[in-house]
Amino acid sequence: MGVLEGKAGKPSTKAEATQVLMYLDRLQQLVPQCPKDRPVPRLELIQFVIDYIYDLQEELATPLHPKDETDTSSDSVLEDDDIEAPTS
Repeated sequence: MGVLEGKAGKPSTKAEATQVLMYLDRLQQLVPQCPKDRPVPRLELIQFVIDYIYDLQEELATPLHPKDETDTSSDSVLEDDDIEAPTS
């Protein structure tokens, strides 16, 4: 097919055209920023996909925040031995 074979242009068969439309529709569904309620022109869809890939790359390049070492929430868990029985 076109891109894989290094050719640009329209698909040569109806089956290829159908497959391209299927893949474009799938891309539209996968990219969160892409409108789902209307048809999107091919160039606009490709721009949405490029922007989404760029956003994902930025997200992956951002280091995760290490757990705050001053967090003592696990120290505040009461054990059964820590609870005193009420006296009457």
